[in-house]
Amino acid sequence: MKRMVRTKRLLLLGMMVGLAANAFAQPPHAYYSDIVLSTKGTPVPGASVLVYEAGTKVKGKLFKGESAGTTKFASFLDLTSANQDVSSTGWNLSGQQAFDDKPGTRWSSAAGVLPPFAQPSSRHQWIWVDCGADVPLRSVWVDFQNSAAVDYTVRLLTEAQAMAMGLKKNGKAGGGPEKWKTIATGKGLPGGVKSPNRKFYGVADKWDFVNRTAVIPDNAKGTAKIHVSNPVGRYVMVDVTRSSDTAYGNVSIWDVTVETEAGATEVPVKSVVYATTTDDFIERPNPITTDANGKFRFYVANGDYDIHVSHPSVNYSLTGVTLINPNSPHSIRSSSNAPPLTLVERGEKTSGGNNALSLGRPGSTDANNPPTPYRIIVNKGKQGWAQTLNADWDETTNTWKKRTIKNQSYVFRINGEDHSLEYGNDSFTTLTSPVMETLFRVSADGEMSAKAFNGGYEGLAMEVKNNTGGNLKVGNVVVLDPSDPFGVIKPRKFADENPAVVYKKDGSRVFVMISGRMAPSTAGAVSIGDLLVTQGAGSLEAVAAPAGVDPRAVIGTVSTTSRLTIIP
Repeated sequence: MKRMVRTKRLLLLGMMVGLAANAFAQPPHAYYSDIVLSTKGTPVPGASVLVYEAGTKVKGKLFKGESAGTTKFASFLDLTSANQDVSSTGWNLSGQQAFDDKPGTRWSSAAGVLPPFAQPSSRHQWIWVDCGADVPLRSVWVDFQNSAAVDYTVRLLTEAQAMAMGLKKNGKAGGGPEKWKTIATGKGLPGGVKSPNRKFYGVADKWDFVNRTAVIPDNAKGTAKIHVSNPVGRYVMVDVTRSSDTAYGNVSIWDVTVETEAGATEVPVKSVVYATTTDDFIERPNPITTDANGKFRFYVANGDYDIHVSHPSVNYSLTGVTLINPNSPHSIRSSSNAPPLTLVERGEKTSGGNNALSLGRPGSTDANNPPTPYRIIVNKGKQGWAQTLNADWDETTNTWKKRTIKNQSYVFRINGEDHSLEYGNDSFTTLTSPVMETLFRVSADGEMSAKAFNGGYEGLAMEVKNNTGGNLKVGNVVVLDPSDPFGVIKPRKFADENPAVVYKKDGSRVFVMISGRMAPSTAGAVSIGDLLVTQGAGSLEAVAAPAGVDPRAVIGTVSTTSRLTIIP
C-alpha cells in the first residue's frame, strides 16, 4: 500500500497557559490532534481511531478537555459602549473617547484644575469605567497624551461597594475618589510635554496586577507601586492628582484598556490574549470517530500510546507516540533510569532561571562534560535566552547562584537587554558563585569584541600556522607571513613590519596576540614608555625602538617594569 500522508500536532498548551501560572491550576493532561488523510491526501471522515497504552491492548482513558468544566481566558474588555464618568471635560473631549478604540481621540479634563497650574481649582481629576461585572483584573493600561499625569492612582470598586456608595454618572464618583480602593500608585512620573515617548498614542503605562510590576515609558526617577495582587472589581478609576502641563493644568488620556480573566459569557471582550481550555473535563469514547474534516483530538495523561486508525479506505498505526503536558516537569529517562532530558515550563520568576530544557549525559566520562546538566534557560532578566553549564541564574535576585559541583562554568546567551550575542566562562573550579566573564561578544549592529586570558596576559588572540621552521615559546616575537595570511615566520630584519607576540602554545597549535597586554621576550634593557620592535633577522626577541620608527613595525608600548607591553 502506498504510504499515506499524515499530519501530526502535539499542541503545547503550556506556552499559553504559562502566562497565567499565578492565577489558576495547571491543566492535568497532554493534548493530541491529527487529521486522517487518504492516499490521495484528502480528509477521511468517519474513520475509527483507537488509542491503546503502548505495547498493550489496554485502552487509554481519553478526555474531551483539560479542566473541570470551567473555561477561563485572559482578554481585553470591549469598553466602547460601557458606562463611564469623568470629573470634568475640556475642549469637548468626552470621557467616552478614552474607550472608543479610535486613534487620535482622547478625553481631557477641564483646564486649570490640577497642579502644577498656578492656582488649581481641584486636587483630583478622574475617569472611571464600568467593566460590566466583578472580574479579576490582570492589568490596566493608561495611555496619556501631552498633559500626562505625574502623580496618579488606579482605584477599584466591587459591584456591592459601588451600590452601597450610590455610585452614579453624576461627576461625584460616589462621594469622592478617596473612598475607592487603591490598587496602584505612581509618583513623580515623566511629564508628557518633555517625555520623548510617553505622550505618543500607543505608548501606555502598564500596571500588571498578576506579576506586581509596572512599566512606565521613559521613567527614570518616578515610583510606581502595585498595592494589590489579582484584585477583583467592576469599576476601574484613573485618579490624577498632578499633571505635567503648567500652561493648561489639565490631564489628557488617549485610551484606558482593561485586561481581565473571566468566563466567556460574563463581559464583552474585544480580543483574547490566551485561553486555558475549550472543553469540559469529561471522559470521551475510545475509539474516537473523525469529524467531517477528518479531524480527531483528545486529552490524555502523560505516557506512551499506540494510535490505530481504521476505515474502509485507509488503515495504519502510529506506535510508541509519547504525549506530554509541558506545564509540569517531564523527564525522558535512559536505560540507566537517569534523566538525559527534562522539560520544564514555568510562568513565574524562579531562583533556577526558568529552565525550559535540561540536557545531561548520564555516566559520561568525558572531561569536557562533568556530571552536571546543560540547561537552556529562558527568563525575564538580562540573560534573555541562555545555554549554561554548571551555572544557574537567579531571576529573583539577578545573580548567578552558588555552584553545586566543583567544575568550570560557561554561558552562551542572547543578551535580553541589548540583544548582543555573548559567550563567557569561569574556569575556576570552586563551589562559589561563578564570575561569568564575557570573552566573546557580537553586538546587535555587528560590532565584535573578544577577550583572552592566559597566565596574567589578556587580550585578543588568533591561531596561526608556525612557518618559522622551529619551535616557538610564549613571548617569542614573530612577524606575519606575507605569503600566508594565517602563518608566522621569523623576523627578517630590525624593525620588521607586522610583528606579533606568541601568546599561547597548545601542543603544536600556536596563538599570537592581536591586541591586549603581555610581556614579549626582549634583548637588552627596556623602560616604561619604550616602543618595541623586532631585534633583527632570525631573532625571536624585541628591543627598544629608536625615534621615528615606522609605526607598522611597532609591537607595542612598555607599560610596567615587568615589561608588560600594551599591544594595540
